[in-house]
Amino acid sequence: MSRDRRRGGAIAAVMLTIVMVGALGIAALIATGLYIADNVRVTERDSHDEATVETPFGSVHVRKKVRLDPDLLGLPIYPGAIRDHDSHKLASFDLDIGDRHKSFAVAAADYRTHDSVDEVTDFYRAHLPHWLISQRINGGLQLSLTKGGYKRMVAIFEDDGETHIALASMGEPASN
Repeated sequence: MSRDRRRGGAIAAVMLTIVMVGALGIAALIATGLYIADNVRVTERDSHDEATVETPFGSVHVRKKVRLDPDLLGLPIYPGAIRDHDSHKLASFDLDIGDRHKSFAVAAADYRTHDSVDEVTDFYRAHLPHWLISQRINGGLQLSLTKGGYKRMVAIFEDDGETHIALASMGEPASN
């Protein structure tokens, strides 16, 4: 019987140790979360078009530009397509983590035309012959190219009797 008591005591000690380590881990996570929450600052400027988020680990600076030059997309625009003026957006992100700095930009625009999806698709296939057709979307398609630190995308789809063309470019600011 003394052997069973020793085994039971050892199991209880192991279980107590596991519970204590778990409680300490949870306490450490809570303390870390509170520290980060107390030390994160968000600063907005220019009517919410620019923001900086500073954390103990680094900072992120985001700038939104409402006016976008379509040439910055680096993509051909379908002839006669009408752009949705509310859709032209450009945002740039600057990431500083310690001594490392990384810049990133995202540009996007939407266009529409009365030409068929097939006509628009033929245009983009002719102008972007080496691009990957990555996905069919409701009778339309998506073309994409990832190269040299940037990604470009064209999505073509039909909606309400019109062909919609979504153009996007993501990568280093110089490429956008």
